[in-house]
Amino acid sequence: MSSQTERESVQDQRSWADLLRERFVALDLHDRRAEALQGPRGFRGEVSSWSLGHLMLAQVSSLPQVLERSTPLVRADSRAYLQVGRLRAGRAVVQQDGREAVLGPGDFVVYETTRPFTWSLQAGRDTRDWQLDVLTWPRESIGLPESESALVTATAMRGGSGLSGILSRMLGDLVVEHPALEPSRSAALADEVGDLLGVLTSTVTADVRPADAALVARMDRFIDDHLDDPDLSPESIARAHAVSLRQLHRLFAGRQHTVARTIRSRRLERCRRDLVSARSAHCSITEIARPGGSGTWASSAAPSGRPTASARAPTGPAGPDPTLDYHPCRPCR
Repeated sequence: MSSQTERESVQDQRSWADLLRERFVALDLHDRRAEALQGPRGFRGEVSSWSLGHLMLAQVSSLPQVLERSTPLVRADSRAYLQVGRLRAGRAVVQQDGREAVLGPGDFVVYETTRPFTWSLQAGRDTRDWQLDVLTWPRESIGLPESESALVTATAMRGGSGLSGILSRMLGDLVVEHPALEPSRSAALADEVGDLLGVLTSTVTADVRPADAALVARMDRFIDDHLDDPDLSPESIARAHAVSLRQLHRLFAGRQHTVARTIRSRRLERCRRDLVSARSAHCSITEIARPGGSGTWASSAAPSGRPTASARAPTGPAGPDPTLDYHPCRPCR
């Protein structure tokens, strides 16, 4: 995705489904009005999008319809994104994880592409089209734990007041203003917006966590707080929370990643943030990453165009999962 705005319009449902799959994920399209295909103007849909670092921002508009991401589509198209849909015009009903949110202009919801969801979109009173702002983060780039996001998907965040109102206005402005920033600053801003979203969702979920979800949330915080501990492992997490290793793996069974992969992805994401941070601009990859005997993780974490630690570090034969054998990134001071 380019940092320049890309705009594409289509005139038929098949092309519309293809465009949505290309820009977002695979979705089934159900037209709410059969006459929409038979009228003098026919079907229409438009997507305007641009990228802010790893965050993709888009304005989407079309005729009334239902967009569904079914279980078969999730299995066939495994792209993992966390998305925010902010309604700009029209009405919408969003369903995911057993919840349903009814949205008016300015309201927004969080949803994830790794589980089924449905958007039912209707036009506003004075127009035949609905308009939707969509912000898309790669799931691994968001610090919001799955245990938290699963409690807040398809929950209406009102755009009229409070913290959600402030965030709604900021998201709407960000989509249309298209600030011109250096790549490192673009990535940093994308992270900051994601962090603000995490603050909002944590306030929403504070009082609704079931016992297991609360325990997993504490484990997620423990992992984040101990990423620089070379002894961080499934065993140390289970021990710190007085649960068996078997119970730990059971609690993580419904998530996208295992415990070990969660640790690895969080460390790699921290590395990515450090690599694009202005504080680290004068540092080498080795100084930032400090690998503990394996350069594999560093090369996979580094953005293109910057030399990797693995180019300077010796590599050996494949051994145990390096996730638990390295010191995560530490920004230079």
